[in-house]
Amino acid sequence: MQPRFCYNKRAQETLAAFVNGGRFPHALLLEGPEGSGRRTFAREIAAALFCRGEHKPCGSCSQCRKVLEQNHPDVEYYGGDGSRRSFHIDTIRQLRQNAWLLPGEAPCRVCVLCGAENMTDQAQNALLKILEEPPEHTVFILTAENRAMLLPTILSRVQTIRLEPLTPAEILPVLRERCPDQPGEKLEWAAETADTIGQALALLADESLQRHAQLAQRMLELLCNGSEYDLLTAVEPVSRKREDLLEVCTQLRQLLTAELTRAASGGESRFSTRRITRMLEALDDLLPRVQQNGNTLLLSTLLALRLSQA
Repeated sequence: MQPRFCYNKRAQETLAAFVNGGRFPHALLLEGPEGSGRRTFAREIAAALFCRGEHKPCGSCSQCRKVLEQNHPDVEYYGGDGSRRSFHIDTIRQLRQNAWLLPGEAPCRVCVLCGAENMTDQAQNALLKILEEPPEHTVFILTAENRAMLLPTILSRVQTIRLEPLTPAEILPVLRERCPDQPGEKLEWAAETADTIGQALALLADESLQRHAQLAQRMLELLCNGSEYDLLTAVEPVSRKREDLLEVCTQLRQLLTAELTRAASGGESRFSTRRITRMLEALDDLLPRVQQNGNTLLLSTLLALRLSQA
């Protein structure tokens, strides 16, 4: 059976209120950083809607087991390949057709849109039509790292559940349980570095990822306190290998997204919301060019300059 969603108590309490209140929203948005368990929580929600046990989701009835094992016929997953604007209108057209089908064995159908922030504007507008007049028997669950990437018209028709980044004190016990053979200091570093359990586990499993995460952290520090020359020097080690530059950019984007979330929610951030947004725009502009076999030396230099000037 797939892992259950065990963290983010506030999100669990919100789900329980929806289920126990008897009036479940027709569309939810699960917002949270990479590795926060958005898709796992989407399965938990579907299980709660289908559950035949007393305490929903019980995790043991036939309906829960099918959902959590990802083989329930009334739960469908849609999305792009994870890259920006890869979630196209044709996928939404297929979703709209399937959403009107009656459920086969559950009380309703659940359509999960993974990485909804990667929908094109055309796809979002096509989705809006069915969110405005949804089938009574269908629930839509959108997942996204950052709700600001969605159109305001979409946001006005969904209820958001925020999966908050976890603290090191919340992450560390889980790492100790799941990775008992790892040195304590390494577990502590991963808990301090990551915002989510998923991110921390990925760091522990991949030494290359660890180096890239450390470099991304260093770049963020230099963006706060360093010079343009310092940033150019820092990025030089990954300027000749495409995979390294791409991973550092991805790590840096995750760090900036976490900073944006903190800033937008009134928490403490090293940067203004406006500056974080400009830096994310620079990354989103350069990442496809790295992926498309651009000159990595030129792009790494351009990355440092664009980020410094953002």
